[in-house]
Amino acid sequence: MAREFCWNIDEIKQLRPSELYAIVEEIKKQKLLEEYKQQMNGWAFLAAVIVNGFIALGGKKDMVNPEDFISKEFKKQVEAILKAQSQEKNDWASLIEDAKTKGLKGPW
Repeated sequence: MAREFCWNIDEIKQLRPSELYAIVEEIKKQKLLEEYKQQMNGWAFLAAVIVNGFIALGGKKDMVNPEDFISKEFKKQVEAILKAQSQEKNDWASLIEDAKTKGLKGPW
């Protein structure tokens, strides 16, 4: 958290446990989504291009997608997070304002 928000230990100690838990969970979600995006746009895309090239040379019509190279369990985790985020009605602005009143610094 100190690296993500440029907070020092004293500032982190000012957080309530519920705030700390919420922030850590959000960072976990963001890291997971970032990893999924990197996999889809990186090696999975490249693998699909290579495999589709060989398929085209072989004269077959069935092409693969980058998603075919991503673990089904990993895709389910990402889909669950995205679904929860779309349904989530949390107002992060109040948490940010609370952090500001405590004198915490952040990227906002």
